[in-house]
Order: sequence, then structure tokens, then C-alpha cells
Amino acid sequence: MRNCYVLFLAMLLLTSCEPYNLERKSFPTCASPAATIGVSGTGLDLAFFVDNPQGDIGLAGWDFGDDSGVNRVGLRVIYNYAKAGTYTVRLTLVNTCDDTFTTTRQITVR
Repeated sequence: MRNCYVLFLAMLLLTSCEPYNLERKSFPTCASPAATIGVSGTGLDLAFFVDNPQGDIGLAGWDFGDDSGVNRVGLRVIYNYAKAGTYTVRLTLVNTCDDTFTTTRQITVR
């Protein structure tokens, strides 16, 4: 019985360990994104752009603050407001490391 126990322990030790992989892994290194919201245009048609960009920017998403449900993606986008008013525009930046930066700017459309 003792021999079976020793044999069982030996097999358990030999089969339970996986080899350790010493291969060097490379992970992306990213600088956190940051920027301000730039705007140009007159009337209801405005162009929004990423102003003073810093870090790594992989994606720029825009919410124009008018509750229309229409959003845009891009470093420079054009948007047409349905009516004059004051709106809070939100810009969200994401890089390839999933670092996120969000900023807002209040604008008045005339």
C-alpha cells in the first residue's frame, strides 16, 4: 500500500506542474490622452476639433449636448444643431491602452 501511495505522489508531482515560459512579452506603452475642444463656424453649422492634443489618441468621440442621440467619431467633425441655444459638448479620447480622457465645453449657438 505504501508503494502505491509513493507512486501516486510521484505521478501527481510530475504531471501537475506546467513548464514556465521565459519568453519576453511586450505590452503597449501609451501616454495618456488629453486635449481641449476647439470649435469654429457660425450659425447652426459648427466644426468641432481636437485642440492642443497630448499623448496617444486612438479614438475621439463627440456628444453635442442637444439630446438628439447623434454622436460622431473623429478628430474633426461637423455638426448641425436644430435650434439656437446653449449646449455642453463632450469629447472623450481613448488610446490603445484603454486610457480615457473626457472634457467638456459649453457653447452658445445663435
